[in-house]
Amino acid sequence: MKENTRNSSYESIQHLTNTSAKVMITCIRSSAYHWHYDYEVLAVLKGGIEVLQGNEKQLLSAGDLVVFNSKSVHSVRSSDTENICLLIQFSPKMLEPVPVGMTYHFFLNSAGKTYMPKLPYSYFLEIAAKIGLAHRSEHAYGRLEEKAWLYMFMAEIMQNAQYELRSSSPENEENAKLAVAISKYIDENIISEQLPAEIYKGFGMSEKSVYRLLKDTVGLTLKEMIDAARIEKACTMLQDPSIPAPIISGECGFSGEVTFYRRFRHAMGITPGEYRKGFEGNLTNGEIQDYLSFNDQEVDMLLRHWAGLKV
Repeated sequence: MKENTRNSSYESIQHLTNTSAKVMITCIRSSAYHWHYDYEVLAVLKGGIEVLQGNEKQLLSAGDLVVFNSKSVHSVRSSDTENICLLIQFSPKMLEPVPVGMTYHFFLNSAGKTYMPKLPYSYFLEIAAKIGLAHRSEHAYGRLEEKAWLYMFMAEIMQNAQYELRSSSPENEENAKLAVAISKYIDENIISEQLPAEIYKGFGMSEKSVYRLLKDTVGLTLKEMIDAARIEKACTMLQDPSIPAPIISGECGFSGEVTFYRRFRHAMGITPGEYRKGFEGNLTNGEIQDYLSFNDQEVDMLLRHWAGLKV
């Protein structure tokens, strides 16, 4: 199962009626900056990834775990095509009751040094891995186990992780929607050399107003959002070996190949050519994917390892 977040800053997560969460296990190549109403647990089972929240970057390696809060803008990418990650997404409604107009904001990130939980991160990872195992189970009781471990995970983060209640006022909702509209406009007009000016005029906002809106809601400046969108489109185009680098540079709105090369390397840590070469080495049956394939037997072994069970 794969989830494609490219060119879509808001990600709508659909839950099946007989499940409490959406569980995915995948090798992540990249995901664009996006947000959703669901909370999302990301556990790295193998390899490493780079997580971006606002303008902050963190490197996560095998055994690391992070919780993305509801409506938290984030992106995940990696030049390590051997990574395997577990994703668990659940609705804020599962945490009700909550004071009117408020939402829970959890601080749970094993790559960080602040807001340490009362229990070791390995404990939370163990429960997350058991959710993954139950999800993959073919037994009739697998769905029940999945729900049980999910509720256990939520109970533990509320008891043993640091959190705060934050306002979810209508004004904040409108600001989030406006930030998403700007992000969508960027995606659709990425080639324009006058993109900032067009946004100010099209949305009837001053430069300062746009700056304040985006920093408050997304944690990024307009320039950072545009740069991220251009890099993301470049990653998509580089996956097609028939498209020359000069074409990619122009289609992504870079002023020239040198600028494209410099900004791509700064953002991704590798050159466009290295990115393309690494991707070509991981094609499965000639099919281009944002989320790459993995070995089921290896996944089961990794989940059992992190769940503290016999491998």
